Amino acid sequence: MANEKLSEAGQFDLKKLVLTTSEGIEVDLSISVNEIIFFESIDSNSISGYINIFDTVGLNNAGPLIGMEYLQIVIATPSMKEKKLQINFDENVLHVIRVVQRVADGNNTVTTLEFVSSELIHSRRTKVNRSLKGSYAELYTTIMQSDLNCKKDLYVESTSGIKQIIAPNLTPFNLFKTFTLKAVGSEHGTPTFHQYENMKGHNFRSIESMYAEGSKATYTESDAGAPVGDKPGLSSGPDMDKKLTKDLETILEFEIKSSRNFLELAPMGALASTLIQHDIIYKNLTITGYNYFANFEPELKKIDNKRKSINFFSGDKDQPLYNNAVVDLQDRRITDFNYTVFVAPTSTIKNKDNVKMDSQFDVHDGEERRYSFEPRRSESWLQTRRGLLINLNSSGTIVMTVHGNTSIVAGDVITVNLKESGSNKSTEDGFDKFYKGNFLIRTLKHTFKFGENKHTMLLECNKDSVTEPFDSDQGFVEPKPTKTGKVFSNKDFYGGSQDYDE
Repeated sequence: MANEKLSEAGQFDLKKLVLTTSEGIEVDLSISVNEIIFFESIDSNSISGYINIFDTVGLNNAGPLIGMEYLQIVIATPSMKEKKLQINFDENVLHVIRVVQRVADGNNTVTTLEFVSSELIHSRRTKVNRSLKGSYAELYTTIMQSDLNCKKDLYVESTSGIKQIIAPNLTPFNLFKTFTLKAVGSEHGTPTFHQYENMKGHNFRSIESMYAEGSKATYTESDAGAPVGDKPGLSSGPDMDKKLTKDLETILEFEIKSSRNFLELAPMGALASTLIQHDIIYKNLTITGYNYFANFEPELKKIDNKRKSINFFSGDKDQPLYNNAVVDLQDRRITDFNYTVFVAPTSTIKNKDNVKMDSQFDVHDGEERRYSFEPRRSESWLQTRRGLLINLNSSGTIVMTVHGNTSIVAGDVITVNLKESGSNKSTEDGFDKFYKGNFLIRTLKHTFKFGENKHTMLLECNKDSVTEPFDSDQGFVEPKPTKTGKVFSNKDFYGGSQDYDE
């Protein structure tokens, strides 16, 4: 019987689980399922997962299972009746793509199936081979609804500029990779777009649009099941609600994975880069610089289209992930070195007033030769996108396990507060000064264990700014000896003296 009201953190209701074979035979798996796992990520264009079932219903005889089946799954956290707050693949079915394994377990056979959402299958079957014109947001919406016949909700952020593209026989999802690389949001002018699917639908939107929705939940490092009310062991009433809230907000396990490697990040353009654009018509060069710290300069933050980090949208202080201190005797910061150079083509034309305008070589409007769409504009997306996303992804990932909640999806912002480590406390609230505040859920894994009736979530979360700045006045310049080292050469190597360098 379904639970109408949540009575324990991690509970879930399986409302529907039906497998349809390639021959159209429907099999109810609700009494045979052992475990269901879902994966969603802002770096993945579709939802995927696995289902483990005890073959007590004679699947091999009914099917047999060949990896061409369909799944209807509806799972909800008790008290959450709206479809938006559920995992609901009732009308939009999932596709089984393979039988991972069959393992004998006594008199039963445990079968593991892998599944994906339908749009991934449709994308593999579809090729876009025509001329496209419109903004990236408009093109995305059109292709999703017409070419892929997607009936799910779409979350699409508007983009600036009209593009004309000749799609060279690409699958829709491969075409969307180009869209996300070059799309610039019309709201904040930022090029941080992602194309992904979560439990609510398909998304084509910037990181900033995810930040702007605010925190959906709070998770704190504390002891699960700690006493809440005046009396221990309460099982109903307002104190039980407080206990449930506390348990749902409790981090069961966590790990901090720091993937920041300066030797790798700097050459990739995370800190600073130079873009050289060659005008193929007028044969001149345009040079554009990128500096990571410029996104945090007070005078530049006043510009409406200047990039805004996660703390800006939560009202907290917005500080960079690196120390802005000088690192050498020339008063240079880590972003004042030319680590990376990008080279890209561009083209311009002159209008009737002899003023240079950006151009693209396909169509033009009348005698003025004013094109009705925009060129690639590498300076508006290439360096900024690369620098910002590299730093977001390498900022230090919090990997944590929490009680499951079907209303939380990849792309949501949550508040995370980790306790300050060590005995010397330096913060007033007792939380780590860097690992607190709002974080973006980049990857989410749902695990439903039916034997225990437990739903847990494994979250991978990042943020692109911190609330507590580094003390740049205390910057440490690398010390160097005043005396220059000697230079040894062939006469020393071949001179017959083994101790020539002592």
